[in-house]
Amino acid sequence: MSFYKTYKPSSVVCSFVREFEVYHANWNIDTLLPQPFITCLANTTQGLYFYLNDIVKVVPAAQLEIPAPPIVVTGPKTKPIGLLFGSDHLMVKATFQPTGLYRLLGIDMRTTANKGLDAVTFWGDEIKHVSETLRLVNGYDQMKETLSAFLETKIRSSVRAEEPIDRTAIKMLDPQMHRSLTEWADDACLSLRQFERNFTMRVGLSPKLFIRIVRFENAMAIKNAAADKSWSQIALECGYTDSSHLLREFNEFAEFPPSKFYLHPTSGHSDFPTG
Repeated sequence: MSFYKTYKPSSVVCSFVREFEVYHANWNIDTLLPQPFITCLANTTQGLYFYLNDIVKVVPAAQLEIPAPPIVVTGPKTKPIGLLFGSDHLMVKATFQPTGLYRLLGIDMRTTANKGLDAVTFWGDEIKHVSETLRLVNGYDQMKETLSAFLETKIRSSVRAEEPIDRTAIKMLDPQMHRSLTEWADDACLSLRQFERNFTMRVGLSPKLFIRIVRFENAMAIKNAAADKSWSQIALECGYTDSSHLLREFNEFAEFPPSKFYLHPTSGHSDFPTG
């Protein structure tokens, strides 16, 4: 039996972290689990992952498997990528707000897009110690508390101050917020050019591409929650001009058509709740 749980962040970290997750699936024990492979589609997620047991392999193309670092920082994705789990998959994860990692690390987030970077590069032996502690604690809930405590320490010590654009980026995660880029720039108290430049550096995607992926994620979530809804209905609900518009987005962000949605094991939209 696999374990999966999401946790809300504390008030100290909520402007940096969207949620925490713990996922454990053991194919050595549960032979009824589906094959340990998923495709992560284009998404806005920035994450800090700890793979505590078996290694995870990134599969960017057929017959190509690249071991991921055991502690990895990931940026947003504009294209799908495969993940192959080990037989004992235990993951602890912090999912960040759109500019949360930028404020923590101070790096140009464009360097993280479609990539997984070794977290030791940023936090050295300190993050290794967190990983060792996660392996020793008693229970999944305590794993979340351990990771939260580490991030609280980082936030209290030295981070970039919050600016209006950071709050704007969080609002842009809401697919119901239909605003023009000019209106979003006004919300961030910036000119349009300043907004586009600063947003791209802080988030790793241009604001236009970010909005497109938010809408795509929303379409996937609606279908996952309501299988009886047609893609035409979903396209209309999500603000696409027509179903052909949604099809084009699928071809870019998923690399398969909507008709094959249930044939691909994808992160968050299949038997696997996360990667």
